[in-house]
Amino acid sequence: MTDSEQKILDAALKIFARKGYDAATTRAIAEESGYTEMTLFRKFQTKKNLFDQVLTRGNDNLQRSSPDLFIQKESMNTREFIINLINNLDKFILDNFEFFHLSVIENSKTVDPILELTVDDVGSYLKKNMPDQEINYKTFAFAISSYIYILNIDRYYERTATFEDYEKSKSKMVDILDCMLEN
Repeated sequence: MTDSEQKILDAALKIFARKGYDAATTRAIAEESGYTEMTLFRKFQTKKNLFDQVLTRGNDNLQRSSPDLFIQKESMNTREFIINLINNLDKFILDNFEFFHLSVIENSKTVDPILELTVDDVGSYLKKNMPDQEINYKTFAFAISSYIYILNIDRYYERTATFEDYEKSKSKMVDILDCMLEN
């Protein structure tokens, strides 16, 4: 992939994540990338091809970075396991935020399976590492992932929450999840 294609794909992800496919314009993508619309069309032919490339690249990035999500320290109790998972998931979602955000705002047959796979993977990981819990692991994974995604919206858009507020919120989430698992 050429440098210009990489810059256009980066810009397209940013614009598609901010505006959604329908509202995103090739002009805005070209301006964000620093290239002309003519260059964009020469490299990708259509907006749809560009969008598909953004999705493919985003999915590839998720596949490459997802093993880091499931790294855990030795001999952790349930609370430590949850803290570790939330911190890893937080980094994973933040590192891939624009792609996750695009996945949430685009209601398409192409994007929905990507989110489902992430929740399935986290659910399977929970079930493997916290067996015999009387919970629906996929629902539990969805709740954690959704919560972390929502926290990252504020962080991504640099809204008013401070880092300390963010960490307190994560800590409260751990308390709630830990309490749920005890009952």
